[in-house]
Amino acid sequence: MTIQSATPIHLQREAPPLDVPEGYVGPLTLPGNNRTVFWTGRVAIGLRHQPPQFSAVPGQSAIWIQDLLLAA
Repeated sequence: MTIQSATPIHLQREAPPLDVPEGYVGPLTLPGNNRTVFWTGRVAIGLRHQPPQFSAVPGQSAIWIQDLLLAA
């Protein structure tokens, strides 16, 4: 995988606006990704960065090294 193929970071100005009533505290579903967080009135708790999941298929170099080690 190269840096160019990684999922880019989306800036806050690109995110859909949150429609949170004034004074609301409790669970909140974020638009766009449908993740549930706890809204404290100022910040969302429970939101963390999750890197993209990559397939478990080994690369060609890993297969080549495995073949070398198994042949020994």
